[in-house]
Amino acid sequence: MRDPYAIYARHILKLRALDVIDADPGAAERGTMIHDALDRFVREYPDQMPSNVIQILRETGITAFGDALALPGVWAFWWPRYERITEWFAQMEGLYRQQVKTTHTEVGGQLKIGVGDTEFTLIAKADRVDELHDGTISIIDYKTGGPPSGTDISLGFAPQLPLEAAIAQAGGFSGTAAAQVSLLEFWRLSGGDPAGERKPAGKDIDALAQAALLGLTELVTRYDDPGTPYLSQPDPSHAPVWSDYTHLARVLEWSSIEGGGE
Repeated sequence: MRDPYAIYARHILKLRALDVIDADPGAAERGTMIHDALDRFVREYPDQMPSNVIQILRETGITAFGDALALPGVWAFWWPRYERITEWFAQMEGLYRQQVKTTHTEVGGQLKIGVGDTEFTLIAKADRVDELHDGTISIIDYKTGGPPSGTDISLGFAPQLPLEAAIAQAGGFSGTAAAQVSLLEFWRLSGGDPAGERKPAGKDIDALAQAALLGLTELVTRYDDPGTPYLSQPDPSHAPVWSDYTHLARVLEWSSIEGGGE
């Protein structure tokens, strides 16, 4: 919905951007490191929280950050933020675990969608899919950047969590039976002030999941038609902040700074 041309360039033309030589890690790498550190902790302690939570989170962080800790920018700016995240996470995870029966991290799932005479397979990897004591499911997505707005979620521009809810309700996640999703949240882990924040994806989870699944089915049906073009940034107000393929689509050539004209 944001940039169909990027999908065409990546998955049909098989084009990939080359990595910058000897570049310092950026925001994406920071997010990956923090995800990895928290994932290691939850995997090692899936049932009971240890008494020295912060110390263990610090150790898993050192492992996850690895050689990047030797970089001045990472040590001076990223690591202090991570340490603030560990304090928030230790407290929040302790409270959250009281309602968790079984936790699953980095769990894969899929859901088959009928499109005409064929099937489209939706796949996902969720940060957390937890089975709660009341028989329902909680799905959590860690965000080191800003989580999507409620408007973007409801309009289908940020469908990740609602689609994961649809997969969970159908029993599509590995090791998890079909059940109602009662919690659908982003955990924003900025390391700022506040260091962390829990943000629900929406109030009516069932409605969000159904709308996202219907919207995806309609999109897949539309793009199953060979006559449907893979346009670049069809809605400029929802264009991606960054894309590896903007220059290939020659966006600057056919658009103006003022945004006027056709």
